[in-house]
Amino acid sequence: MRVLWFTNNQAGYNSDLNGYNGGGWITSLEKEVRKLPNLELAISFFFQDEPFKVEQENVIYYPISIARGIQDRFKRAFSKSKQEASHVSAFKSVIDDFKPDIIHVFGSERTFGLIAQYTHIPTIIHLQGLLIPCLNALVPPFYSQWDIFRSNGLNPLRLLSNYGQLKGWKTSVEREKRIFAGCNYFMGRTEWDKRITKIYSPKSHYYYCSEMLRESFFNARPWQVITNRNMVIIVTTISNPLYKGADMLLKTAQILKNELKLNFEWLVYGVNEMDFASFKTGIHLEAVSVYPKGIASSDIIKEALGNCDVFVHPSYIDNSPNSVCEAQLLGVPVIACNVGGVSTLIEHLTTGVLVPANDPYMAASYIKEIVDNKELASKIGNNARVLAIERHNKENIVNDLSRIYQTIIDL
Repeated sequence: MRVLWFTNNQAGYNSDLNGYNGGGWITSLEKEVRKLPNLELAISFFFQDEPFKVEQENVIYYPISIARGIQDRFKRAFSKSKQEASHVSAFKSVIDDFKPDIIHVFGSERTFGLIAQYTHIPTIIHLQGLLIPCLNALVPPFYSQWDIFRSNGLNPLRLLSNYGQLKGWKTSVEREKRIFAGCNYFMGRTEWDKRITKIYSPKSHYYYCSEMLRESFFNARPWQVITNRNMVIIVTTISNPLYKGADMLLKTAQILKNELKLNFEWLVYGVNEMDFASFKTGIHLEAVSVYPKGIASSDIIKEALGNCDVFVHPSYIDNSPNSVCEAQLLGVPVIACNVGGVSTLIEHLTTGVLVPANDPYMAASYIKEIVDNKELASKIGNNARVLAIERHNKENIVNDLSRIYQTIIDL
């Protein structure tokens, strides 16, 4: 079986140089898939100034070069159709060279999924972030589109860049709808992504397959209730977009500090600052003991989770956030907003806690309950760990993936 992946990152290509954040889950999946007998794997991705074809550790990599010159950027900015045509042509070249039996596209966010409309080779799209519903949550409560423009300052170049990003969101959503309409096979892992598929590709086939997690989290020491300190440690991992919930986090921290009198530190990984959320809410980070820690390696995140009392996920929209899954795998009690596919990961008060989006009062109350009720924290953490170990079992995931490939090829 010859399998071609199109991925949003370089996966295991030049793995000795690809150390961002400890390596991603696709790299972990690749390591397991390439062990399969009778399966030949190729991986293609956007990358700058590399050979057309490179073989490393029994995997063939096809880096697709994107020109970076001013003229090319101008064309991409003002002619999306030319950009798409250029990308599809590059994808076809990869397909013609490798001659796969099946194509596996990771994510519907970029142009890779368009290839399903231009080849007779069966193509399955592995659903990830889903832009269509994310656009609906792009501007959280009490924010406006103007806030998106000015979220990183009023420098004219930044304003123009932010305008381009907002316009790009809308263009990408339109393209994602075409990708859904043009593909017959989808792979997901939550009730939410299954329902989105039913809306935008009602006649397609949907297959369940869980996601691999980063390798280091499988070998981590399981979380245990911490009883020998007075300071509560809360951990969150988010990114910069407004819909990731930095404002919700600050409001929750303020309630914990001022109303519930909790002595805590809230460590926020993934961002270097939260200045705009602080400006919009009027809440100063230091006043509510919130500390951005920047992008961190998997080892640092693993250590932080092992030393915390609770993990909180404040996002306004998400499918199956790996940060939640990694915390569950370690047995950390998780509190998350009940949005998107999160309710597939968490059963309320059994394998975690679900709170409404934009409800810092519920979030603060449950944080206080989790840190006060050690028995509940331990029960939730243990249940989550048992569930996550099964859900993210490497052998099961690889077997499911291989079965899905063969099922589609045999249709």
